[in-house]
Amino acid sequence: MGEVDRPEPAKPARTGGWGHLSFLFAALPLALAAACSVSETSAGVPGDGGATGDGGDSGEGGIIKPPDCDLTKEPKDSPACVDDGVAVFVSPTGDDATSGRKASPVKSIAKGVELAAARGVPRVYVCEGSYDGAVDVKAPVAIFGGMSCAWAVTGARPKLAPSKGVALAVTKVSGAVLVQDLEIVGSADLGKPGDSAIAAFVSESTNVTFRNVTLTAKDGVGGATGAARSNHSGAVASKGANAGGATGGVATTCTCTDGNSSTGGAGASGAGAGIQNGSSVPAVGGANSGLSGATTCTDGQVGADGAAAGTGAAATTAGSLIATGWNNAATGPAAPNGNPGQGGGGGGAKSDFSIAGGGGACGGCGGAGGAVGGNGGSSFALLSFKSSVTVEGGSLASGTGGKGGDGGGGQAGQSGGSVGGGACNGGPGGHGAGGSGGGGGAGGHSVPVAWVGNEPTLKGAQATPGAKGSGGGGGTPGAGPGNAGGSGATGPDGKAQPSLGLP
Repeated sequence: MGEVDRPEPAKPARTGGWGHLSFLFAALPLALAAACSVSETSAGVPGDGGATGDGGDSGEGGIIKPPDCDLTKEPKDSPACVDDGVAVFVSPTGDDATSGRKASPVKSIAKGVELAAARGVPRVYVCEGSYDGAVDVKAPVAIFGGMSCAWAVTGARPKLAPSKGVALAVTKVSGAVLVQDLEIVGSADLGKPGDSAIAAFVSESTNVTFRNVTLTAKDGVGGATGAARSNHSGAVASKGANAGGATGGVATTCTCTDGNSSTGGAGASGAGAGIQNGSSVPAVGGANSGLSGATTCTDGQVGADGAAAGTGAAATTAGSLIATGWNNAATGPAAPNGNPGQGGGGGGAKSDFSIAGGGGACGGCGGAGGAVGGNGGSSFALLSFKSSVTVEGGSLASGTGGKGGDGGGGQAGQSGGSVGGGACNGGPGGHGAGGSGGGGGAGGHSVPVAWVGNEPTLKGAQATPGAKGSGGGGGTPGAGPGNAGGSGATGPDGKAQPSLGLP
């Protein structure tokens, strides 16, 4: 339907002398009365507040209140307020390119809210049907459902249900916001691990009322499995340095991705043991080098295997509420890496020093620990961050919290390097320990009402939680030829309760 324009008021004929002034004097009381009549407000039903703004397609700004319209009352009690002069109209069959009048409503609630703020009118009327676009309220407004698309008050609840994301948000509004006679459904993004379902989110706003509204959050999505990590490349560490005749093999150092290292002992070139012992983290107390024999050289000793590290810690909480929304990033460190193997000992020289000892090989690097699993998505009907929110009647229900993701598996330890060649061999390196499995992510919450700051006030509204999400399992330990890593810890379960104050 096209826009129905209002008829222009008749203009007085221009006359000479004082005729035009007498017309102005006659019109002045009417103008003052109209100006006084648009200042009615109520805590329950936001009024105009005296605002004016961009007239949009109509070319008008501010309120033009019809006779018998009482903006302190609901539409059912003051039907004269269902009028273009005080509101923008929204219908599922509308068009967002139109003016938003009764005869040419817009299609989305978000567009209706935008036009109301631009024009300085206090209300948005939404007729029965379904709407799939999220709404972000940033200025005082009253959004009324409960109407047929012939704009009669029927009590029908229009349904606001975006396919994903927060369905309705109120952000940093200092005046009154009212949402009445709507059904609001929040859904998580099923293609995004750990995503949460949130019907309504109010942040840093002073006076928000939900009246006779159904707030429903669907299920949260399970968290992602923790990522696998790497602390070494290649299955085997570097071999020891060969001896060159009477010159011993040099000490060889290998550094792992995490900065830990191992060193093979240098081969002996003269009397006595190899010049240095193989090194390890942690150090092994005994000497680990080949000894010079009375008549022949002695091979270097084998390096000790690296010690396993501790258990991978689980996530600590299901998430946190901040000014911009629910942050469910898993809190917990990656599991510890395994320790590197000890370097092999240097070989001893022949007794006549004609042949030196080979160098000891590097110990293998420890395997990397797995990352912590992602938190499961939560399900919240209403989240309030440092705001004043009242829920009058209606209901709030949350779905099932998502399962926490399992911790990532630990990487296998690297094998120690082979001996440094020659007639008097260096020792092989010890094997690195496997990395520990990552801890599990936390299960998501199922809580109809959660808040930071002021607890929302519920007046006759029923809050029904669903099932909590279970914590993710611990990741498997890294194996390998040496010591295995530790298993990851199981993540904590989420909470399932009617309301929850958050830190």
